[in-house]
Amino acid sequence: MKDSYRRRLSCLFLSSLLLLGSCFVSGCTKEDVSQTPESLAPTQAATRVPAKTPTKAPATSKPTAKPTVKPTAQTTANPTATPTKTGKKYFTMSFDDGTVQDKRIIQILKKYKVDCVTFFINTGLYGAKWSWVGESAGMPDVHTRLTEAEIRSGIYKGYDVAVHTLTHPSLIDCENDKVRVLKEVGNDATNIKSLTGIQPVGMAWPGVHPAYTKNLINTIVQGTTVRFARTTKDTSSYRLPAAFMEWHPTCSMSSSMLMPLAKRFLKRTDTEDTLFYVWGHGYELDLYDLWDEFEALIKMMSEADNIILVSNTEFYKLYKNKIPSVA
Repeated sequence: MKDSYRRRLSCLFLSSLLLLGSCFVSGCTKEDVSQTPESLAPTQAATRVPAKTPTKAPATSKPTAKPTVKPTAQTTANPTATPTKTGKKYFTMSFDDGTVQDKRIIQILKKYKVDCVTFFINTGLYGAKWSWVGESAGMPDVHTRLTEAEIRSGIYKGYDVAVHTLTHPSLIDCENDKVRVLKEVGNDATNIKSLTGIQPVGMAWPGVHPAYTKNLINTIVQGTTVRFARTTKDTSSYRLPAAFMEWHPTCSMSSSMLMPLAKRFLKRTDTEDTLFYVWGHGYELDLYDLWDEFEALIKMMSEADNIILVSNTEFYKLYKNKIPSVA
């Protein structure tokens, strides 16, 4: 990437400004909570700088079909010895807020014939524009949510859609208002079922980590259908979650470690099951000019014959009897 040093400095400056902006959010009114996107405090590894203008969509090329995942044959120098177990390798992604960039994300997913992305949306903020997110980069329209009509037209058909609360509040600020918490989570889930026909069982915690408490987890599990919740705490590891309501991802889409972690994951051979989880926001792909990197990641994972691509909900259903929702 050109002007790497200058871009890294610019990203750090922008990250500070965005994090400072998120610190002004308080209380739990709709006006306050509509300005707390979790990516406004980029992860520690993020070194992205805003692009001057969004990158044009690349010309469509013939997709490469994903080879069928086949069991790996176990071999050993001693034919009488017990074969060494090889763990399964999973890849999943998620994007928050339901912004207009989700349409282009889905085009790329369709190009490679994969559906391994979960979209966490706020059904109380249809069409909302957070112009302040991209103003410093000269991109005031970069964070614009899809309208209800756009979503009902079938944009997300065939893809996993889950809860991000109605209006993106700080749930910690609402913790003592149990009715409000259940409305934010439960009503968002109900609206998503109306949009997709599928009752969601997952969510992404709104806000910068830590965005939840044990009390909030218990309130949500006891009062809604939600059984898993992704955080924004990057681990830089491929460990499976210890508890689904505190599901920490590997890294963010805007992390400078994204591709090194992806390449390392391809080469790994573990005796235990592993998971490479990348999260982000669609608007970041425009703001930081990450479209080529996103497509390269999808292409890499879709062509790997030893990786199983799953949505967040698919992974939860595979492991819900092995991993508890609450620690």
